[in-house]
Amino acid sequence: MHPLLISLGRIPIHWYGVCVATAFLSFMFLLRYLARGTGRDVNYISNLLMILVVSAAIGARAAYVIEHWSWYAGNPADIIRFGQGGLMFFGGFILASLAVFTFARYHKERTLDFLDWLVTPLPLAHAIGRVGCFLEGCCFGARCEADSVWAVTYPEGSHAGHSLPVYPSQLFEAAGNFLIFVILMLAWRRRKLEGQQVVIYCILYAVLRFFIEDLRSDERATLGPFTISQAISLALLAFGLGLNTVLWRKKERRAKKEE
Repeated sequence: MHPLLISLGRIPIHWYGVCVATAFLSFMFLLRYLARGTGRDVNYISNLLMILVVSAAIGARAAYVIEHWSWYAGNPADIIRFGQGGLMFFGGFILASLAVFTFARYHKERTLDFLDWLVTPLPLAHAIGRVGCFLEGCCFGARCEADSVWAVTYPEGSHAGHSLPVYPSQLFEAAGNFLIFVILMLAWRRRKLEGQQVVIYCILYAVLRFFIEDLRSDERATLGPFTISQAISLALLAFGLGLNTVLWRKKERRAKKEE
């Protein structure tokens, strides 16, 4: 794998940037597809996406830089070079969530219905982005045996910075995200409870990310025995389980009133 796709004169085009752009276009297309019949038109979606992209990019880059400050302290010019890779998903997720909540309140959306719509195509975009991480060499996996069927090596110049055999943890997470996306799309067709998609996503992705973290060997900040991402995964899992309990109790109360 090599991070550079092509050079247009002095302008390098990285695989990571191409994958991020593809992820964004896929997310936009699916939002428009799922918004049919809801009154959320092109202008509405465009405004939302602009807010999402800016907030997610800032949050993801800021979190990544903080987590890898030992490198960026000596290379401050690299902080704004987004195309070279280096985005922490949970950083973008948290800041974008705050922006989305504000957007939903401003437009007087039903919050859970709005979040169900947004979260359904998210794992597909995330999966495509993780393929970009794989090609760029960031978020690389732990060492593995050279003769392992999973073993991959990176050339000098990649974020991995070595050619030792490692697990393709990025592809494992991409595959997991794609499976979550399929589950969410199937569940969307049968959705009977607002917040259902949020619950499914929070639980499944939290479990996936928690275990994927054990396969990574890039530098990551820790919080006690866990990495920051594992700690956030546990919080996301608790939120998903808690929301599921609230939704089902609400459904049971409604059913009793109708009897």
